Amino acid sequence: MKLFLLLIAVISVTQIDYSKFSHSTKQHQAECKTCHVVPTKEWTRLSKFPDIVDYPDHDACVSCHRRQFFRGARPQICSVCHEKTGPREAARYAFRNPTSRLQFTIEFPHDKHQDVIARLFRRRERVELAHAPPQQQNYNNCTICHAPATTTFKASPTNHGSCFNCHWKSQPPVANDCKGCHKLSAPYNAAAGPTRISAKFIHEGGGEKANHVLECTACHINITKSATLRGLKPDVPITACTECHNKDGLRQDVSKELAAIDKNRAFVCAYCHDSKVGSLDPPASHYLIAERQPMKRK
Repeated sequence: MKLFLLLIAVISVTQIDYSKFSHSTKQHQAECKTCHVVPTKEWTRLSKFPDIVDYPDHDACVSCHRRQFFRGARPQICSVCHEKTGPREAARYAFRNPTSRLQFTIEFPHDKHQDVIARLFRRRERVELAHAPPQQQNYNNCTICHAPATTTFKASPTNHGSCFNCHWKSQPPVANDCKGCHKLSAPYNAAAGPTRISAKFIHEGGGEKANHVLECTACHINITKSATLRGLKPDVPITACTECHNKDGLRQDVSKELAAIDKNRAFVCAYCHDSKVGSLDPPASHYLIAERQPMKRK
């Protein structure tokens, strides 16, 4: 009987895939500081605050996985962090590895932060506007965290920098309370970011006559009501665009492309969308704006 139980134990151990690390494993759910040391080495290269910018040191692994750590010339467990496994291979994947599945969701309430931003920056905005050149627009809101990106859209925060401006030591959840924002998924977070279907929108301009530099909530109408990132959508109604892009006396961009589909059902709407989205049936909202009956390409 003892031999049978021993064989079962050996089989169960050999079935563990040590090339994959999961925080859902019960033994991996201790306090974050058990493995992650704050700050990690050379944090100044990537952060303005003493931050976690790399994987835990070897000690965090060896403390429980000494047997797997020293198994053979290329231990399987090393492939969790390292691009190549071997005693002389030091190169690690980027932290966080962009190819790995998300194990946490971020609990970020836009509603609370919008109220805080409004309070903190109201006084500063008055000072800046007093010294700003005539007609200069200056908004202190979402752009504090969502900076311009290399693409046409705003960038999402990729590190703790924008958070630690407030949450480093004073405002809860503070820096050492990881669970205050990072909620463990079960077993992985499959939710992707909001789908972006307007491939050619430029926040910072868009031509001499374009004026996209507005208060963010002028277009993102319900973001400030959101208490979580789960299921978050850009929530920009078509009317936010057609106030300029399909209005008598200004432009008729939507109506022109819908008319082009009448003549050629294979026409690809290209003014706002890429070819993948532009080749689909326009939604009913577009036809409503153009005061036309919805139709199908086929």
